Amino acid sequence: MKKILIVDDSSTIRKLINYILRKKDYQITEAEDGIDALEKLINTKVDLVIADLNMPNMDGIELVKSLRNNFYYIDTPIIMLTTTRDENLRKTAYDAGVNLFLNKPIQPNILLYKVESLLEEKKNV
Repeated sequence: MKKILIVDDSSTIRKLINYILRKKDYQITEAEDGIDALEKLINTKVDLVIADLNMPNMDGIELVKSLRNNFYYIDTPIIMLTTTRDENLRKTAYDAGVNLFLNKPIQPNILLYKVESLLEEKKNV
């Protein structure tokens, strides 16, 4: 069973994404910001991360940079899911190492397709 970490300061968004992903029997871990995510990753290895951009304590960009500097997560697929439409932030996110930058709200079937595609790519590498 594939493990996915959802990182978002909104509990409503975390619950929604969790609900969508559980339809495919993914094992879900939730974190409320980047610091919480890094703490949870000490004891849990995940196959994919979905992170918000704007969060307190440690934002999505800093989380991605931290993950990309960690041997265990250097190749882990990361989706940044955010409300921002700022092209400079999109570029910054890709430069930091995200695999996909998607805007909220996202259709559940599109999110599932993107998650499945990234996990399949990882399996084939």
